[in-house]
Amino acid sequence: MSSSDNPNGEMGATPKMAFHETAEQVEAGQVGAVEVMRYINEPGQVSFGVIDYVPGWFIATHHHRTWELIVIDGSSEGPGYTFFDGKWWRADPGSAVFLPKGVPHAWSAGSEKGFKMLWVYGGSTEEAGRIFDGDADSFQPISVEDEQAAVPWRA
Repeated sequence: MSSSDNPNGEMGATPKMAFHETAEQVEAGQVGAVEVMRYINEPGQVSFGVIDYVPGWFIATHHHRTWELIVIDGSSEGPGYTFFDGKWWRADPGSAVFLPKGVPHAWSAGSEKGFKMLWVYGGSTEEAGRIFDGDADSFQPISVEDEQAAVPWRA
């Protein structure tokens, strides 16, 4: 069910179940071997999906027009690394990172281990957007040295 099923554009009170088989692939051409899957996309409400980061893969510094919640899947082989406030942070499997709207940040897998991310936006993916900050083409994934120096994410 999408918001178009509800004449008021609201999610309604019916629970929703989403499965990999019914998810939509987004950004398939942009990200190469990495799939960005979207399970729910409700304008004015929420959207969520998953990204399976392979070792060395990253998304350059960007921000969104909505808040974002990232949960690092507890079954991930390695941590995720996020860059904001001028430093790299290590988000271990099972942790979550909340980013208020407009906060520039980047994500990177380590050089040897990947991770799985659940992303949640406070609105549809179109409302959230991904607005790159600076020169996205010159951004590099986290280095081995920065992996070792990354600050562990603590709430």
